[in-house]
Amino acid sequence: MENMDRWDIALLALAGYIAVRVLLRLMVGHRDQVVGRFRAEMEQEKQLKKNQPQQPPAPGQRRAG
Repeated sequence: MENMDRWDIALLALAGYIAVRVLLRLMVGHRDQVVGRFRAEMEQEKQLKKNQPQQPPAPGQRRAG
């Protein structure tokens, strides 16, 4: 670090900032994909449960709520 002048430090800081921003955007995009997939699966399960006929619980079992 002794041989670095102001421009070298500025370029290094800029490169670090850009790298962090790019990584953050990639992580947020991946999170959004995972959340979207999860919500779609939950909605699909909700529709399947809604379309299934209600069966009375077997004797001795509680009804799921």
